[in-house]
Amino acid sequence: MDSDGKLEGRSSEELRPTSDLFGLRQRPIARSGSNQLDNGLNSAPVISLVQWDRRDPFHVLINRLRLRHFRTYESLDLRLSPGVTILHGPNGAGKTNVLEAVFVLGTTRSFRTRSDRELISWQQEVEGTNRFARLEAEVEANGGPFRVDMAISEIPARGPAESTVRKQFKFNGSPKRASDVVGSLKCVLFSPEDVSLVTGSPSVRRRYMDLMLCQIDHHYLRLLQDYGRVLAQRNALLQRLRGRPEPASLLEFWNEKLVAAGTDIMTTRKTMLRVVNDFGREAYEELAGLGEELSVRYRPSLEEAEEAPDNHIAALFVERLNKLQTKEIYQGMTLCGPHRDDLQFAIGGMEAQSFGSRGQQRSVAIALRLSELHYMTNRTGEQPILLLDEALAELDDDRRELLLRLMESHPQVLVTTSNIASFPLEFQEKSTLAHVDAGQAEIRLPVRARAS
Repeated sequence: MDSDGKLEGRSSEELRPTSDLFGLRQRPIARSGSNQLDNGLNSAPVISLVQWDRRDPFHVLINRLRLRHFRTYESLDLRLSPGVTILHGPNGAGKTNVLEAVFVLGTTRSFRTRSDRELISWQQEVEGTNRFARLEAEVEANGGPFRVDMAISEIPARGPAESTVRKQFKFNGSPKRASDVVGSLKCVLFSPEDVSLVTGSPSVRRRYMDLMLCQIDHHYLRLLQDYGRVLAQRNALLQRLRGRPEPASLLEFWNEKLVAAGTDIMTTRKTMLRVVNDFGREAYEELAGLGEELSVRYRPSLEEAEEAPDNHIAALFVERLNKLQTKEIYQGMTLCGPHRDDLQFAIGGMEAQSFGSRGQQRSVAIALRLSELHYMTNRTGEQPILLLDEALAELDDDRRELLLRLMESHPQVLVTTSNIASFPLEFQEKSTLAHVDAGQAEIRLPVRARAS
């Protein structure tokens, strides 16, 4: 990490994919090991998985995940090792809750809800006590082993007001801000809803960019936080300026701050997406195999920023704000900036959002997640944990086979399914199977581990 708090990364040229970037069609990598069961834990369900050689320093690996009053889990102690763990069981059993817990610890936010209150188990209701949830992960990464903790507490309100929710974080036992722990546990999530990256609103695509960058670049995270505060203040001022005779002087202070943070956000996204475009094109070619080329294009709301040199963007931003000033005051909101950016996907020159088939759109979504995985790996030297939530659902045989090969070659994978038969028997025998139901998990270790 450099003096500005920005993670040192490789240049965009060093991150360009090679012809063997994904290797999804290569022969699967086999694993072996022995099982160790720790009987000295508390009364929570203990799940101990197959051991594996952890000497490779370039993997992010969860050794242990503990949950308390989180969603359907009153108490769970999950011991993990590298390899594939298949969480299977009926719908609503709590499989996705495990993935969500890992994702929350890695990003400080859920991928399923905006309300942290929903993360606390409702079964915990006891008169006179405050509801809370605790999450803890013991992790190994390039920088060595560490522990990250998160506590979510509901603080009752006095009177008719709604209760508030507070999140607290610790890193190796020391209290930290949320921004300090983001990205310590790097992860990439695949889910059937990923098709919304193509078909959904621009906010979904901005979230894709921001979650990827925030996990590997704390400077970018601080920029987003600063920009959000400035944007809120500027919008509030715009709403107060209707009918004022000389608004320009009042806006000047916030314009300067908006341009400073917004320009850095746009240039960072622009640089990242040049690389993601190359990764995405390579991944889509392996997924689709139809000779169709995918392009990922950055569409900033400041259109000139797409092609302009980075050192010209600030001046262009100022010019656009000046032109929009009257309209912004009338509408009471900021109409230009990275908060209105978007991405555009094209297959063979045709816009995928409007003209792509459902299968093409799903392939684009998978290609974007693969690009995210490899971009983060190349920038940090660490392979994130792979989380797949019903990721094989609605896939044809070829795409399913490619994802299975990806899982077999990745250091640590947690995957959920309501249909264990969707995984080939040979794949199941090399994986740890965890049958999940009603907040409990019954473990069946890989065949090789049971035989050792």
